[in-house]
Amino acid sequence: MLALVASFAERTWGVDGVFADGPGLSFVADDGRRRGDDAPVLVAHSTPELARQHLDDPDAAGPAMTAALRRLLDLPEPADTVVHRWSFARPTGDRAAPYLLDDRGIGVCGDGWGPTPRVATAWRSGHELGAAMAERLG
Repeated sequence: MLALVASFAERTWGVDGVFADGPGLSFVADDGRRRGDDAPVLVAHSTPELARQHLDDPDAAGPAMTAALRRLLDLPEPADTVVHRWSFARPTGDRAAPYLLDDRGIGVCGDGWGPTPRVATAWRSGHELGAAMAERLG
């Protein structure tokens, strides 16, 4: 997977995140909201297909990803963009449980603990792990 970090002069979008069904993009997140500083920065995740085409030169995917991001959210040209190769962005494998909580109280959760590697899966996994930890602690 590739991640495009796009910085803008100002915030002109009204979403915190959006699943993209367009050419080249799979998900876009408002990084300023995630960090809590409201910086005008978006992070766009590529589709696996686009990433495979550009693994040796991730920067070459930048123009296509930027154009797709601009179309998706009707954005102006970003002030700056950076593309990162993010090879381990999508978890693989099957797990029966929605989280891991061992005998020592160490817990693991996330989008790899469910049927699909999505934000909703990560939230559900963390929520269920938190409930299990709270129950264990009494």
